[in-house]
Amino acid sequence: MGFFKDVNTLKKQAKEIDKDFHPGQMSRDASARMAEMNAQMQATTKAMTAPPGDGVDATAQVVSIGMTAGMVNMDPIIPVELLVSQPGRPPRPLSASIVVPQVQLHRVQAGATLPIKVSLSDPTAVAVDWTR
Repeated sequence: MGFFKDVNTLKKQAKEIDKDFHPGQMSRDASARMAEMNAQMQATTKAMTAPPGDGVDATAQVVSIGMTAGMVNMDPIIPVELLVSQPGRPPRPLSASIVVPQVQLHRVQAGATLPIKVSLSDPTAVAVDWTR
């Protein structure tokens, strides 16, 4: 009798789990997150590959960090709030999701200053320069 009772309990638990399982919505959410990640990757690429006169070295102070939003090649994607300081312009806030190499995780904490590249033609296109 114990075995059949356990099977019945498992069936009830499975039905309870299925109530909140919506594969279509999960797919739409994943597509939205992928589009957001692609936009961020394009902005990062734009900043790092800007023509010599367009890409400017700057610094960014980390104001706050969020929970890991995913992974790219085993490196976490971390949402951050930054205060960008570039020569000849006043500091400005910026929200971004950055891919942080595992060996650089210790550098991303509130109050830390990160070297970045900023595109003059598109000030929202920034990329952390992990080699500086």
